[in-house]
Order: sequence, then structure tokens, then C-alpha cells
Amino acid sequence: MRPLLCTLFALTAAAASAGVARADDVVSYALVVGSNRPGPGQAPLAFAEDDAREVADVLRDLGGYAPSRVQVVLNPSARALGAAIATLDRAVAADAAAGRTARVFFYYSGHAKASGLSLGPDEFALDTLRARLFATRAALTVVVLDACQSGAFSRIKGAEPAADFSYNSRARLDASGVAVLASSTGSELSQESDFLRSSYFTHNFLIGLRGAADDNHDGQVSLDEAYRYTYHQTLVATAATAVGSQHVSVEVDLKGAGEIPLAFPEKATATLTLPADAEGQVLVVKAPARAVVAELQKSKGAAVQVAVAPGRYQVLLRTAARVVRCDATAGPGAAPIDLGRCAVDAPIASATKGGGAAGGPAWLISATLGLGGGRADAYTDRLEEFGYHKQLGVGTRLGVDVLRRVHPNVLVGGQAVLFGGDEWRRDTDLEPLTIRWNTGVVGAVGRVEHRVGPVAGFAQLGAGLAVTGTTFVDQESVATDETHVGPAAAGALGVDWIIGAGVGVTGRFDASYAPSLPNLLGDRHDTGQLGLSIGVVVVR
Repeated sequence: MRPLLCTLFALTAAAASAGVARADDVVSYALVVGSNRPGPGQAPLAFAEDDAREVADVLRDLGGYAPSRVQVVLNPSARALGAAIATLDRAVAADAAAGRTARVFFYYSGHAKASGLSLGPDEFALDTLRARLFATRAALTVVVLDACQSGAFSRIKGAEPAADFSYNSRARLDASGVAVLASSTGSELSQESDFLRSSYFTHNFLIGLRGAADDNHDGQVSLDEAYRYTYHQTLVATAATAVGSQHVSVEVDLKGAGEIPLAFPEKATATLTLPADAEGQVLVVKAPARAVVAELQKSKGAAVQVAVAPGRYQVLLRTAARVVRCDATAGPGAAPIDLGRCAVDAPIASATKGGGAAGGPAWLISATLGLGGGRADAYTDRLEEFGYHKQLGVGTRLGVDVLRRVHPNVLVGGQAVLFGGDEWRRDTDLEPLTIRWNTGVVGAVGRVEHRVGPVAGFAQLGAGLAVTGTTFVDQESVATDETHVGPAAAGALGVDWIIGAGVGVTGRFDASYAPSLPNLLGDRHDTGQLGLSIGVVVVR
């Protein structure tokens, strides 16, 4: 969510004094304009032209606009925009002459100044835009301006806030029979998201038109429903950004227009239906492209239908405690999401602007099995001096870690490890003399991790108590057991990979130090190991 846009999003509707015909009874035209090109002193935009294409698609699919009557103009000059409006005016005039009622939808996404739209080195004045659009003989005219002034966050220093453009455009466009919907109040900056590849406001407005804003479930989205939905969703989406909350504002002065339908999601060829009991942040992703189609906040109480193109999707429903991941195929009709058949994951940390982890699962439990080797020291040298020979070249390690997250990147907890130790023998005339040992370690452990999606790299240190049990078997096969205690320390470097439903695999390099095995000559053996371990990890 790094780039920020000084935006205005204005919805203007003018109705004929005799009233407005139903959308099904009119000929609908759309002129959709997008321009990433900057004006003097402005930075290039990334998503304005993509937003224009998306708006055109929604109008064709759900707005009742015939594809031949949706004109998309990208990166125009002021002269080219004027020519496109003239073409629109001639089409509306021809319908009026033939006795047909027409409605017009105009959308612009790009840079702007307080006085008009910025089209590269050109400017198209708001006064001229209003005069040209409302000079057509359309019964209903809807004007949407998603206009950007400043560009990326790093470039807004010294820039005038969006208030100038918002205030002046509303003052110039307000009139009897006009409704103006603005993306922010006069003192706020509007914002766009790299993740959504769109402005927050435009994205939420289009999701509303796809059906999420249909509060009364009549199969269509009105101007009032679109405003209410966009206001709340934009406020929620921007509440945690660096710039702060963004409040959508509206002024309406329509006479004789009644409810103004903007979209008809009931006519969609395919929809995804979120059940009434679903609650949380919902992300709809197109597969396999991994493109975000919709992001919305779902509350309990009513099912929500989102109109989409036919195809395969993944729906993610996130709460503070879990992430529900559902695969769905949208075809003709509605595709209900059955939460009972979806995979449940623990929330996974994401990268912040500073490059660290933003958080992760509260609990982590791992069980590992590994192989390693012990160390040679004065104790083992003494065994060799007395004629003993080592029998086992590789030791085993069985460990369990239980950790609790106390910081986005830090976990603390406990660890229990069992080391399978060495066996040494000395030949005699009877049975060989044999000494073998195993060590158990119990202690506290701390971990630092960096998580990127389902994969986390970590480093951890631990300290505790080592208990070593020895068995000595003499030449007559008589066994003598002893127990010895000493300090222990351990470290590990590894990787966890959460595969799904909070379960994954782990791999690590372990190093432990446990000087817990003494002899009668004062030597003390380190029963720890150096080795590699793999295992299972569970996060919750």
C-alpha cells in the first residue's frame, strides 16, 4: 500500500424533470477514460488505465451496457478527450431524434489539478467537462472522477493536499439534479494499493457493483447502496495505513429521479456466494493468475454474492485466529462457498514496509528426529587408553519444542531432547566390558524467526539441565546403572514450511553442549551432538 494518490471520486447524476426511465428501458452509453501519463510536476501513475479497463468490464457485464456502446479511451490529449465526448453527444442526439431515452456514464482515472483533469501537458477544465457532458440530451448522466494529483508517498512532500481538487470539483459540479460522491473529505489524501493494483476507493466501488453492496437483495445496486458500501469498506481498508483513514463523502440533490440503479449483479453469468455465517476479511483470488478480484469485510447475518467471470478461484476468509482457504469454480449461476469443506490455516506473517515480519501463529510445536555425532575429549581419550573401542559411529536425536510468540519475530518456550549416546567395548577372556549412555535434556529456548508467506527461517538458543544415564556391563554380564547431572546449552538454525491447515515440515542443523558424564579421574564428557534433524511442525 505504498503509493498514495490525491484523488477525487465524484458520482454525478442529473435527471430530466419528468423523471428517469428504468435502466432496462433506456439505451446506455459509457465513455471510460484512463491515463497514467503525468502532467508538469507530477509522477507517472501505475494503475489508472487498469482501473479504467476494469470499470468498462463491469459496465459491460453488470451495468446493462452493450459492448459496442462502451468507449474506452486511454492516455488521451485534451483534444482527443473532447473528440470522444463529441462522438458520445452525437450518439445520444441520434437516439433522442429517434424517440429513444439515453443514459450516459463517464469515468476518468488519472491526474488532476484543482481546476481540471491533467492529460500530460494538457488540462481539461472541470467547467468545460461539466458543460460538455450535461449538454447531451441524456435523461441521466453519471460522472465518475478518480483523479490523482500527487503520486507516490515519497513524492508528496511539499504537495498541496487533495482538498483543493475535491473542493473545487464539487463546487463546479454541484447543481440541481446532481449527486456528487467524493473519495475523501477535503482534508484527506486518497490512497491506492500495490497489492490490489487499484485505488482503494475504485476497488471497493467496483466490488460493491459486483453485488457486495446489494443490501436489500433485490438483484441490483443503487447509488445509495454503492455509497454506503464504499464508505465503510474504504474506511476499514485505510484505517491502518501510514496516511490514515479515508472517508467517502456525498452530496445529493436529485429531483424526481427516485432510486438510481448502477449495476444489476443478478444478471451475472457467474457468482460466488459467501454464506451468512461467514465473518472476517475476504479475499477472492483468480486462479491460476493469483490476481486479486475482490477484497471486502464480511459480517455475519446475510449471504453476500460477488459477481465474477467464469473460472477457478480461491477464496480466503481471515479472522484473528485463523485463515479459511476455499477453492471454488464459478460457472453459470451461483457457486456457494461451503466453509465446512475448506482448509483451515493459522494466520501467517507478512512482510512490512520495514522488511520484517508483521506477525505469525501464536503457538508453535515441533517434533524432530535427527542423526549426529558426539565429540572426542579427555573422557573418550581415557577410554581408549584403557583399551575401549567405540562401537556406534552415529548418534540419534529426538526432540520436542513448544514455543509461544511474544513478538512478531520472537518466540519463547521449552524444549525436551533425548540423545542416543555412544557404546564402547573392551575385549576380555570372558564377555567384553561394555559402557553405554543416553542423555535427556530439558530446558528453556528462545527463537528469532523471519517469516515470508508459509516459510520461516529461524535461529534459536536454549539452556537447561542434562541428565545422563550410564550402563556398565562387566565380563560376567553384570550390569551397573548410574545417573549423572550437568548443565546443557543448545543452538539451532533451520527452516519451517507450513504446507496447509497449520501443519508443515521443519529441517534444522543442531548443536548441543552437555558436559554431564564424569569419570573417577576428573574428566567430564560432553554428551551433546552436532547433527541434522527433520520433523513435523504445527502452528496455532
